[in-house]
Amino acid sequence: MRYIKDLSDEAIKSLEEIVKEDSRYRSRHRAQAILLSNQGKSVNDLVNIFGYSQRTIYRWFNRFSYDNVNTLHDLGGRGRKPFLSIDKDEEIVKEIIKKSKYL
Repeated sequence: MRYIKDLSDEAIKSLEEIVKEDSRYRSRHRAQAILLSNQGKSVNDLVNIFGYSQRTIYRWFNRFSYDNVNTLHDLGGRGRKPFLSIDKDEEIVKEIIKKSKYL
């Protein structure tokens, strides 16, 4: 089994802050899993706690080992891209709203 051990006090504080204050649940899960691993919980324990696969937990550990706390957040580019952008389409949307017969 693999564990994340010997975290610095600074890293533990950063992880605890993410667990308490981050609005993204995935980041909170990742930080909590690393803290629990530091406390001696096995990967199988983490699988049972969080409901993710072993492979996912190992990926979290690998990303954390690579760049510590910076890698706990989701990577950019996830999700559907918006059809409209505020910069380009703001005026068009305002005109359509003005012309709407429902307002």
